[in-house]
Amino acid sequence: MRVGVVGFGNMGSAFAEGLSKRIGKERVLVFDIDPAKRDLAVGMGFPVASDLIFLVRESDLVLLAVKPKDVKGVLETIKEDLGGKILGSVAAGVDTKTLKELSGTDRVVRLMPNINVKVGKGTIAVAFGEGISEEEKGKVMDLFSSCGTLYTLPESLFDAFTALAGSGPAFVMVFIDALAMAGVREGFTYDQALRITLDTVLGTADLLKNLGGNPSEWVTKVTSPGGTTVEGIKVLEERGFRGAVMECVGKASEKARRLKA
Repeated sequence: MRVGVVGFGNMGSAFAEGLSKRIGKERVLVFDIDPAKRDLAVGMGFPVASDLIFLVRESDLVLLAVKPKDVKGVLETIKEDLGGKILGSVAAGVDTKTLKELSGTDRVVRLMPNINVKVGKGTIAVAFGEGISEEEKGKVMDLFSSCGTLYTLPESLFDAFTALAGSGPAFVMVFIDALAMAGVREGFTYDQALRITLDTVLGTADLLKNLGGNPSEWVTKVTSPGGTTVEGIKVLEERGFRGAVMECVGKASEKARRLKA
């Protein structure tokens, strides 16, 4: 399969890099209206199309990585040349129904990624149009798995996914910074505290992912009777830490729904 990536900004370049790990850079064709971004793509080893129509004709799957406001204009340009090709989009808020209406095809795939795609560790929601066969769904899932972990979800959950996974990295960054600053307060340099915090967070995530179980179960295993951990947890509970996180995600999800309306 050859993939044409329309738009070589942060997300487009991240997906191009991820996809190239699966199919090779020679099979990822790029186009961007910005000459500087086209030059960047060439410098990174990607073939660059001379225009949008050429990209579409040479691709089996066309991935729109442009701003939502630009989707309509791009699809008006290429819709006559899409034929039986698969149309993918990572444009926020543009659902499969809209993609179908603008492109004239129901062979569409909507992807909702988070910023971690930049390091091949993205969390990506996926929704398919009715024109994609089960076999093709499997191929698309396998192709994009090189960019992160994929979750096939109904589009009714995409706003909640945006809050949980899309905004989630920012919430995690806030927690990491707070934990590192706590280390500074205890006498570490910020660099030392940040490295210790990152190792702790990554190790904890791996432990939970690999060994399974409910996080609460692991809390009890780490928390010794009358020990240091329970003193810290007591403060978190008194300050409403869990409730604050739940409200944080809830407000972000509510905002996502308002922005789409």
